Amino acid sequence: MSSHPHYKRRNYFIKKEFQGRYIFHYFVLAALGSILFIGVFSFFSANTLSITYEDYHLQLGVTPGILFQKILSTQWVFIMLGGMVVVFVTLMLTHRLAGPFFRFEKALDAMRNKDLSDKIFLRKKDQGKTLAKKLNAFNHMLGDDLADIQRHNEKIAVSSRNLAHLLDTSPDMEKPLETAEVASLLEEIQQSRQSIQETVQAYTLPKAGE
Repeated sequence: MSSHPHYKRRNYFIKKEFQGRYIFHYFVLAALGSILFIGVFSFFSANTLSITYEDYHLQLGVTPGILFQKILSTQWVFIMLGGMVVVFVTLMLTHRLAGPFFRFEKALDAMRNKDLSDKIFLRKKDQGKTLAKKLNAFNHMLGDDLADIQRHNEKIAVSSRNLAHLLDTSPDMEKPLETAEVASLLEEIQQSRQSIQETVQAYTLPKAGE
C-alpha cells in the first residue's frame, strides 16, 4: 500500500453505483425543474398572446402554445446539452465524495486484516478530511498501544526465562535460591502484566457473545 502524500486518482468514475445513482437523481431533478418552470410560466402567461415571424410567416397565438412548440422543436438539443452538463457537473461533485469513500474502504479493509500501516491521504478539494484525520489518529494510537503491549510481553518472556533458569540451577536446593533475585523477577513480571492490563482497560470492548 502506498503512503505517498501526493496520491492522485485519474479515474473519475471510481464508485460506479454510487456516482451513477447521483447522476440519475440530479438529471431527474433538472428535468423536474424544467417542467416546473414551463408549468409556472404557462400558468402566468395563459392569458397573453405572442407574435412570431419565421420563414416569411407571421403567426399569432397564445404564448404558452407558441413557446411549447419551440421547446419541442429544440428538445433534443436541450436533452443532449443539458444531460452532458448535468453528468459532467455531478461527476465532478461526486468524485470528491467517491474518492474518499474508496480510500476509507481500503483503509478499513486493511484494519480488518490487522494491517495498521495504511495511512489515508486525500486531495485538497476532497471531502471527509476530518474523518481521515480521525482514522489515521486511531490507527497511530492503536499501533502505539500494541507496540507497548508487545514490549511488556517481551519483558515478561525475559523475566520468565531468567526465573526458570534460577529454578533449573537449584533442582534439589543444593544451591540456595537468591530470594532477592527471584522477588525482583516476579516484580518485573507483575509490573509488565499491570501495564498491559492498564492499556487494555483503556478500551471499551464488546461483551462476550455480542
